[in-house]
Amino acid sequence: MRKMIQLVSAAALLIGISTPASAAVTICLGGGCSAQPGSNVLVNAGVPGPTVSGTLNNAPGTVSFTSTEDLIGLANGQARVGAADLVLNNPLTFTYNDGLISALEFNIDALTNGNVFFSFSGGNSNGQVTSLYDIGENGSNFFNAFNGTFSSVTMTFTDGATVSDVGQFRLNAAPSVAAVPEPATWAMMMLGFAAIGFSVRRRKPVVRVRYA
Repeated sequence: MRKMIQLVSAAALLIGISTPASAAVTICLGGGCSAQPGSNVLVNAGVPGPTVSGTLNNAPGTVSFTSTEDLIGLANGQARVGAADLVLNNPLTFTYNDGLISALEFNIDALTNGNVFFSFSGGNSNGQVTSLYDIGENGSNFFNAFNGTFSSVTMTFTDGATVSDVGQFRLNAAPSVAAVPEPATWAMMMLGFAAIGFSVRRRKPVVRVRYA
């Protein structure tokens, strides 16, 4: 019985200290502020619509760009995506469709000065929203997102910012890993095994007496 109590106490402690993984994505500004990801994102110029699709030049998988306004690939080859009317001012979402991203680089070509903030989905950065970053109309506003994992990022332009296109996307796909049980899951398993062992030990053998 004492061992059972000890196991329950240990499990409760594990449950109490188990916390979800914190968001870890980091943003830095400027080309070269972080190691350059290895795969170029490629798109084809095509018919305007709410989605532009792309591929990676040296890794499997596809990507997509989506917005509430019509988008268009502005060149064949390295990704340059903008609005069909050439003024992008609605949120633009970039998604890797076949897993998680561990590093991403891109350039926002702004028409007017303003600000942008980023919202991440998926991975250990799910739900993370950044503070505002300045973007200038000089045509070179490089951003790098790294250290965390995510499947998509939405960029929202504010404070008068309008954008010609967002391009020069490069990414690293996060390696696939097997799921590891959280401490709370291990604690519940320990409780289950302890309960089974305790119930087995409490069973008393049945003595049968046969009379001649």
